Amino acid sequence: MTFQFAMLGSGSRGNSALFSHESAGLLIDVGLGPRVLADRLKSVGSDWSRINAVVLTHTHGDHVDTGSFKGMAKRGIALYCHEGHRENLNGDGGFEALDRLGLVRHYDERPFLAPSGFRVEPITAWHDGGPTYGFRLEAGMGLKRRGVAVGYLADTGTWCDATADALANVDVLGIEFNHDVALQQGSGRSPALIARNLGDRGHLSNRQGAALVASILERSRQDRVSHLVLLHLSEQCNSPELALRSACDAVRESGRQVLVHAARQAPAHPDLRFRPTRSSFDWKASLAGAGRSKAAGRSTREVVGLLPGLNLEIA
Repeated sequence: MTFQFAMLGSGSRGNSALFSHESAGLLIDVGLGPRVLADRLKSVGSDWSRINAVVLTHTHGDHVDTGSFKGMAKRGIALYCHEGHRENLNGDGGFEALDRLGLVRHYDERPFLAPSGFRVEPITAWHDGGPTYGFRLEAGMGLKRRGVAVGYLADTGTWCDATADALANVDVLGIEFNHDVALQQGSGRSPALIARNLGDRGHLSNRQGAALVASILERSRQDRVSHLVLLHLSEQCNSPELALRSACDAVRESGRQVLVHAARQAPAHPDLRFRPTRSSFDWKASLAGAGRSKAAGRSTREVVGLLPGLNLEIA
């Protein structure tokens, strides 16, 4: 069985990610409008007919879109959100349409099963504006099947050992690398906004994200964490180069081979396909759309030889 993880959009202008297997799919957040979201799904070989559920991290405007909620209601797609999200979503026409149809489901800190066998484990995040969560997503598990796992954590100002424990031993790891501290401090933004972004209920810096990655890799078996996806890069206070260098340092020090991707606001990127079992890491088979990289003219082994554990995707 082949699994897919694709970032449909990552940043302050809208967030959504796809995790799917066979004809079943689950979205993390719907912070893109319905037309954009439909186009991004199509660009990675999917569509709304394959989506069985949406899980919501939090209610900031770059993670929810009322038009996409209305589209979910028309298609009978369930929304999984925390009970604490209701306060901010009440009055949203799309959310109310879902609620009237009985399509709103609530999660707490305990793992739960979403449609088509997706196991979802909420992971506490620290962010302003109400309850915020990352997720550990698992699918394809069975008595004789290992299955796959995806870890996803963005929009948090800090992390702890329990965070790293919950994200250990995944196949694909998505972690926030929001800003470079020096660029944030020199951005010319208001002091209050800078303090908020640098605070414990803001966003992870490149340095904080790299430290979390190092902690997760230390806890993980050698045959796990094939891909690292850097999430929610600030367009003003970060760059793919800076984020990738910080991530590369963490990967290099771990002594592992991990393919690293910087997610984008647009287009959908990366689009990853992977299987639950492998005896060794197959670089070429694991990256759908590798030709979009500036390094595509060289073999992946040559790229890895230049920067161990890192595939630069800055194009």
